[in-house]
Formats: sequence, structure tokens, C-alpha cells
Amino acid sequence: MWNKRWVHVTAVAALAFLASLNSLWNGWVADDLTQIVTSVPIQKLTNIPLSFVTSVWSYATADSMVTVDAYYRPLFMTLFTINYAIAGLAPWAWHLINVLIHTGAALLVFVTIKELTSRPGIATVTAALFAVHPVHAESVAWVSGITDPLMSLFLLPAFVFYLRFRKSGRKALFGFTILFYLVALFAKETALALPLLIAYCEIFHFRGIGLKGRLKRAVLLPSLLVPPTILYIVIRYIALNGILFGTGPHYPFNFALMTIPLAALKYLKLMSLPWGQSYQHYTEFVTSMATTEFLLPFVGVCMVIAAIAFARSRMMWFGAVWFILFLAPALVAMRQFDREYLLQDRYLYIPSIGFCLAVALMIDRLNARWGFRASAAIAVVLIAAFGAGNIRQNSMWKDGQTIFANCVATDPGSAEAHVSLARIYFDLGRVREAEEHALTALQLAPDNPNPYLVLSFFAHKNGKLDRSIEYLERGIAAVPETPITRFKLATVHLNLALQRVQTKNLDVAEYHVLKSIEIWPRPTGWFHAGQFYFDQGRNAEAMTMFEKARASLPERFSAIHLKLGQTYDRLGHTENARNEYQRFLELAPDAAESTAVKARLARM
Repeated sequence: MWNKRWVHVTAVAALAFLASLNSLWNGWVADDLTQIVTSVPIQKLTNIPLSFVTSVWSYATADSMVTVDAYYRPLFMTLFTINYAIAGLAPWAWHLINVLIHTGAALLVFVTIKELTSRPGIATVTAALFAVHPVHAESVAWVSGITDPLMSLFLLPAFVFYLRFRKSGRKALFGFTILFYLVALFAKETALALPLLIAYCEIFHFRGIGLKGRLKRAVLLPSLLVPPTILYIVIRYIALNGILFGTGPHYPFNFALMTIPLAALKYLKLMSLPWGQSYQHYTEFVTSMATTEFLLPFVGVCMVIAAIAFARSRMMWFGAVWFILFLAPALVAMRQFDREYLLQDRYLYIPSIGFCLAVALMIDRLNARWGFRASAAIAVVLIAAFGAGNIRQNSMWKDGQTIFANCVATDPGSAEAHVSLARIYFDLGRVREAEEHALTALQLAPDNPNPYLVLSFFAHKNGKLDRSIEYLERGIAAVPETPITRFKLATVHLNLALQRVQTKNLDVAEYHVLKSIEIWPRPTGWFHAGQFYFDQGRNAEAMTMFEKARASLPERFSAIHLKLGQTYDRLGHTENARNEYQRFLELAPDAAESTAVKARLARM
């Protein structure tokens, strides 16, 4: 028995490791540059406690545009700090750590499904499919994508200990469920789905007692997870300066709700086919139920549910519920995402366990009908196809150019993919190719603000201020203000305001900066509006804007304290100015402005 078990375990570990091994040749891409390469906090182990009291982006950068975020991932940042202490900035070592974490997750999938089904064969096939699935490349081959695999190292043991508690009745085992659940939350908030999964299992999956007893257990056991949940939410709330699970929706709730069937089917397609994975899956929001974009996906989802019901398998239902429960947070949060990032491969990492289990169960049924050899051959073919797709997709994360070239190749009609590739080419000094892709994006979507923004950026960087302004003005004229476009339009207005300042056209600049914050009231808009008024000597108006920004920016955002200190100083509010200057020095003692601030404090 032990020899057979080690065969299963070794096979799963080998598949997970080998299918991801070519990612070791990848470099830093996308968020890696900010969260790792230029991140100062991760360079000191003594900063680990800081990761529990701030958000991911305010931890990694001082940019006011991204420091207000709802990404609270202290375990993720702790991992990066430890990684840096071990490996410095050697990309291959960071990628190896990702591969090892994924390998551990695959082994835990085997343990979880074996505990659930008591069938090593089904557990092996499930874990093997999970180990090699190409949809996981984003989570494994991209260093900053490790959040979900990291969470799985704690979420899966939490569920395993729950299953063992059910079998043995030993209360200490559920204590481990509570502990691992809390740690999983600090990796990613998706772990909040675990109490719902346990409630489902007690009511529908395990039926050893009557309905009344099942309902009682379905309330009691999840309620034991309430204290760690509350603890996590309180800590998160404090760390995010009053933000819980979003910085405010960008798009209407009904649009997001109507888009769920389309998103669910797209996710199922990504799970079913070993190709088509991409960093971007551009998806338009569904704006009406009386459209094929809603009706066809809705019918498709109903057909999937009917097929699961026809299978008459509690385990198949379990796989479906697992899939949807752990995907639900990403579906609910869609209204906060840009359309090019509405769907992400990495959101499927944990949900994919349910899909892989369903496939393993179907293969098991074929075993009963066609025999072991036929079903084993099907399993091998699927694992090989997914593994080949995974190896290919790993190579897509080699660098930024490769990632976004793949986005364009996967969806050549996506204006956003062309815009993203244009930015990469411009950063690489390939200006002509950058402009070609940006112009292609403009042709594909003349009512999308992003092509105008990127073309304006290119012109401005090349010293062509008039042309840069022209692109922004064209964007304002061409793009209607709708619930979908207004946030990017606000950025267009803000950029135009900043450039009009350079031409000394201050009245027009003020109009656009105020229009920007009217369309989208936000900290970065108030911050820039405050700077505009400060530069014009309109100090009372500057103070109003800076104070609005401070109310929403993280306390550790040093720049707002400097600006408020300078504004209070001008207005003669000496005590307030002194307090803000001192807070700035506490947060940024080595900043370029610190010498001047110290000198000013000495004179006050």
C-alpha cells in the first residue's frame, strides 16, 4: 500500500515540477518590476511586520495613483521579503521557489481528493491534471502571480483537517482547520469561500444523518470560522485605511451581474482547452439581458448545470460547487477591473481543482465501461496535451514583449492588447512599432480612451507637446462619457490639464483638472488638483484638495504630508505645518526634500 501511495505522490510531484521547470529561464515582467526589482521594503527582513499593516501597492511604491488599493496580501509580501534575503534579485531562484510552491500545491490536491473520495486513482488523475494545466502558467511562471498557489498551501490543509475531523470527531483537528484558514486569508481573501464550502458539504454532500442534524452542523461548523474571519477583516480594514474589498466600483452592478454567465463560460473554455491562455482576455460588459451576449451564455450555463444534474453524482456536484465558490470572488469583483483584465488565468488556480476532479470522475466512468487501458490512455493523452500547453505558456512569460505579443496573437482584434504591446515596444526604444500598434488600436476602437492616452504619451515623451495635446483633445471629442468609459476619460482630462499647464493656458488647465475629479472623484485627482492650485499660489484651494486626498491615501504615503506641510506653512498654520513636516521626515528620512524640510523646521 505504501509503495503504491508513493508512486502516486512521486508521479504528481514530478509532473508539477517538470511541467513548470522551463519557467526558470523567465525574467522579471509586469508587476515584478515594482513589487520586487525596485521595491525597497522587501530588502530588509525587519520590514516583514510592515506587510501586515499596509496594502500591496502602498508597500511597494510611493505612486499616488496606485497606493490606494484593496490588495491586502501580507503573506505574499512576507514571502517576497524572505525570497529577497535568500536569492537577491536572481530571477531563476524566484521562479524556482514558485515551481516548488506549485509542486507542493499539487501534492496537497492529491491529499485533499484522496481524503474526500478514499480513491487514490481519482486523486492521482485530479492532481496530475491540476499539476500540468496550462491555465496555471500565469500563477507559476510569473513571479508576482504566486498569490493563489501560496494560498493553496494553507487553504487545502484547512479543508483536509475538516474532512479528518468529520471522520474521527477529534476537535483538535478542526482547530487546525481554523488556524490554516486564518493563515490562508492572509495570503488572499478568496479563502473566505471555505466556510460556504463546509456548509455545502454538511447539507448536501455528507448525508449520514437527517436534514435537521445536517442543517445544525452546517451552521455550527462554519460559525467556528467566524472569529478568525472577523479578526482578519478588522486587521485588513485598519491596514487599508478603511477599505475592505474594493476601492469603489468602476462599472454598474447590473452590468457586472449580466456579464457573469459570459465570464463563467469563458473560464470553462480556458479550463477545457490546452490553448488560448493569455494575460488579457478582453471582455466587454454585457449591458442588456435582451442581447445574444447575455442569452447564449445564460443558456450555455444552464446546459452545463443540466449535464451535472444528469450525471447524478454527488462528487460531480462537489466539483462544480468547489469551482464556482472559489471563482465567485473574481466574478463579484469584475466591476472593479478594466475590461482587458476582467478575466484572468490566475483566478482559476484554486477553482480548477473542481474542474480537474470532474474530469477524473468522467475518466473513472469510462474505466467502468471501456476498461482500464482505454481510460488510462485517455488520461495520459489529456495530461500530455495539458502539459505541452503548460510548457508553451510558461515560455510566454519570458519578458514583457513576449507576454503582450501573445495577447495580440491570441486576440488580434483587441485594441487593449495592441495598446499594451505598444507600451512595451516604446519602453524598448522601438518607437515606430509602438506607434503602429497604438494606431492599430485606434482603428479598432476609436471610442476607447486608451489609444489616445498612449499616443499622447508617446508624443509627449518625444518632445511633441502640441501633438500630445491634440491626441487628448481628439479623445475627449471622440469618446462618449458612459458608465464604461468615464474613468479613463477622467484620466484623459487630468493629463490634458497637466499639459495645458506647460503651455501656460491655466484657465483651460483648471477646467480639465476639475472635470477630471468631477467625472471620477479620487485621491490622485485631488492630489494633482492640489498641486495645480499650490503652484498658482491659491493656497486655500490647494489645502482643500490635499486634505481630501489625505483622507483616502494611506497614512504612510509621505508625499501628501510634505504637500500639506508646505501648504499649511504658506497659510501661516505653523503647528499643522510642523506636524506634517515631522510626519514626512518619519516616513521618508532619506527623501531628496528632507534636507530642506529639516532646515525649515529649524527656522519655525
